[in-house]
Amino acid sequence: MAIKPKCDRCKEELEEFGAILLSPPDAESKVKKFHLCKKCYEEVKKEI
Repeated sequence: MAIKPKCDRCKEELEEFGAILLSPPDAESKVKKFHLCKKCYEEVKKEI
C-alpha cells in the first residue's frame, strides 16, 4: 500500500486493506470517512 492510513478506532497503522465506514450525511450533504482495520471492522460489524 502506497498510503499507510491509521485505523480511526484503534489508531494502529493499516498493514493491509481494511474497511471504510461512512457517516450519514449532515445538513450540507457532507459525510465523514473513517478507516478501519480488519479487526475493528469485525468488532463494529458485530455491534450493528
